[in-house]
Amino acid sequence: MRFLLVVALFTSGGLFSSTSQAVAQTAEPRNLATDTLQPANAAYYRPVSRLGTVGGKQLYVFITSVSERGTGIEFTWRNPLTMPLPKPVFITSEQLQWARFDGHYYEPVRTANTAAHGLALRLAAGPRVEVFDVATPKKGVPIPLPAPGITSLFWTGTFSNKYNHTWYLRRSSEKTMTQIPYGKQFAPFLADYLADAPDLVAAIQAGAEGYRYEDVPALLNTYNQLPSAGTP
Repeated sequence: MRFLLVVALFTSGGLFSSTSQAVAQTAEPRNLATDTLQPANAAYYRPVSRLGTVGGKQLYVFITSVSERGTGIEFTWRNPLTMPLPKPVFITSEQLQWARFDGHYYEPVRTANTAAHGLALRLAAGPRVEVFDVATPKKGVPIPLPAPGITSLFWTGTFSNKYNHTWYLRRSSEKTMTQIPYGKQFAPFLADYLADAPDLVAAIQAGAEGYRYEDVPALLNTYNQLPSAGTP
């Protein structure tokens, strides 16, 4: 079974070493001018996604599924419901730099100690720190499957009590993400990470309402709105 909601689906992996190998998996002819055209029947509409590779290439594709082991994304160059049916292509997490789907931006999780895996939704682009989220359904919560005419592939940040969240941070000077720990390690870690915002640090250390693990998106939004050090 393949999960069709990008939550904590990826672990690690590398099935091929370059985007050219992804292209080589299919022998069907390509026409960049027509590949992303939609069928006349609106019921067969599928959104076009953009994938950025570590080599700097940008691909316009139709994402069909994600690896349940977190190793990458399967896609087709043409709408998957057009005839003749397009052949699927697979790109690994190691070769994927970012993905844009339905107005949302995602990146594989890259930390200092792990290979690229999964997909994390970017909740904040800065300017002081980027915030990413990997959401996993809580026990007993079903993972939605796509119905005809509906593509439900990615976590889109619609928060509810049905999901657990793993938060990641990255400053502009950093190449990898840092996971925010939970439990007793949360306050010491975030207080140190946000040491240049003493008022926030005090509230975090006090465990004040609105400054806890589940409040990370709003808390970091406040931090991002603060003036940078040295700014009048």
